Amino acid sequence: MVSSGERTGVMVIRLWLEAAAENSLRARVIVVPDVESREAEDEVASSVEEIVEIVRQFASSFAGD
Repeated sequence: MVSSGERTGVMVIRLWLEAAAENSLRARVIVVPDVESREAEDEVASSVEEIVEIVRQFASSFAGD
């Protein structure tokens, strides 16, 4: 892959509901901080707040904050 000098990251969030659980929201978050490296990181969450925090951390890290 030829680099254009730009860095690209990808985040995929898979959501589902578990009927048997009181707090039924579940998420699997796959993060690729740099698509040229192709190294992925997995995280899990069980609330909207946790999902938002994972997204916030990824965006802040990607931006260099």
